[in-house]
Amino acid sequence: MADYYGKTRTNYFSVTDSEKFKQIIESCGATDAIKIFDGKQEDGSIKYGFYCEGNIHGLPDRDDDDNIEDCDYNYDVFCEALQKILPDDDVIIITETGSLKMCYLTGYCFVITRNEYKCINLTDEAVKLARTLLKNPAFTTEMDY
Repeated sequence: MADYYGKTRTNYFSVTDSEKFKQIIESCGATDAIKIFDGKQEDGSIKYGFYCEGNIHGLPDRDDDDNIEDCDYNYDVFCEALQKILPDDDVIIITETGSLKMCYLTGYCFVITRNEYKCINLTDEAVKLARTLLKNPAFTTEMDY
């Protein structure tokens, strides 16, 4: 039986509350530890990012802390929490890639701004581009087995 292996990383971004940001990341469920990194900018400010040698599940979808292993996780709640600590002029781009042996490869980017968040899928975007380049809106292909 094959296992899915993923990796997740963000860009560098600013936050309005570094302690709240750290609390969000510490509360988040994932298949491996989520690590925060930072970098001092030329203007003296600090930009942050995070990565995981796996996949991020989201924030616990419950109100109590009794049994964290049994809770469900909600990625939307995670994105919404990150929105609250983002300044108006910055963005968090969470890139996740993964594979199940060579059966399939995945690539997603979650783009989060203060006001909205959206997800793009690398394969879907590639097929859209292929349709445009081929001038064939019905083009389709098989990428997985």
